[in-house]
Amino acid sequence: MQFLASFPFENLQDIIISFLAHQTYLAPIVLLFLEEAGIPLPTADFVIAYTGYHVSLGNISFPVAFLLLLFADLLGSSLLYFLCVRYGLRMINKYGKYIDLDNHKLDVVAEKFGKYGPLVIIFGRHIPGFRIPITVFSGISKMNYPIFIGSTFISVVFWISFYLSLGERLGPRTVHLLHAHGWYLLFFLLPLLFFIIPFFFLRKSKSKKNKN
Repeated sequence: MQFLASFPFENLQDIIISFLAHQTYLAPIVLLFLEEAGIPLPTADFVIAYTGYHVSLGNISFPVAFLLLLFADLLGSSLLYFLCVRYGLRMINKYGKYIDLDNHKLDVVAEKFGKYGPLVIIFGRHIPGFRIPITVFSGISKMNYPIFIGSTFISVVFWISFYLSLGERLGPRTVHLLHAHGWYLLFFLLPLLFFIIPFFFLRKSKSKKNKN
């Protein structure tokens, strides 16, 4: 994250936490929107969980928090999608190194798209480092927007619900999620495992069909 390192902030984590603590409604919308739009702020899981912490304090209701996060996520990913539809290749060549994006990741996404289509969006967004490349490739390949946003919606609904509930249950301990210490890492792996497992069954089923 060379881009983040260039900022004159001694502790970006504290700044993010302070923003979230003082702006219950605005902070999660802004942070999640910026990350989905391609800005390298790898804090989306934490932002959602911290909003869940606000739910536990009674500062915001669960349904309102869920809808705000859903709106921010879909709006940010839609912005990046449409930018890539029009300026995709130019953006990659000029800004790819700043948003953790390279040709190798795009090649991996392209290969998976050829095999699994929209399932790549639904499942692949939960693989660390591939959320942005998936949106970028969807735009560059001019994937049908309703299919893109519909697949993103399905993926996001589970993701937001999981971390929002997690933050609500953990309460003030949610702050530790940003630092990713110890057993908290397990909570980040659970959704990933949940979405990767179907790929193994899908590949196994496909290989059986080919043999027959």
